[in-house]
Amino acid sequence: MSDTQRRKSLLAAHSVALHVQVVSPVPPSSVMVTCHTFSPDEPSVDVNFHMDRNGVQQLARALGVEATTQPHSKTDPQMYTVATAEVAGIPVKIWTLEDVPETGAAS
Repeated sequence: MSDTQRRKSLLAAHSVALHVQVVSPVPPSSVMVTCHTFSPDEPSVDVNFHMDRNGVQQLARALGVEATTQPHSKTDPQMYTVATAEVAGIPVKIWTLEDVPETGAAS
């Protein structure tokens, strides 16, 4: 039962991954489908835009959700932009990390 359900979940998640790529105004850098053996009913799709906040924001709008941007963590100043959506019952995480913009005048 578990393998059958996992296969069904993986196929559904791949269908969502394809849909996300079709509706995305900007092609993502990578799309990953995951369905763990310990949770065969919980597939997910992870969409990354390499250092492209605009790509995340555009896909988020296309999927009807909002993206947020903040420092990645207290010790990592990279800017983390993320949006989460649900497509056909499957969670989709859309994200990017960007270097902190340099400030100050060049010498």
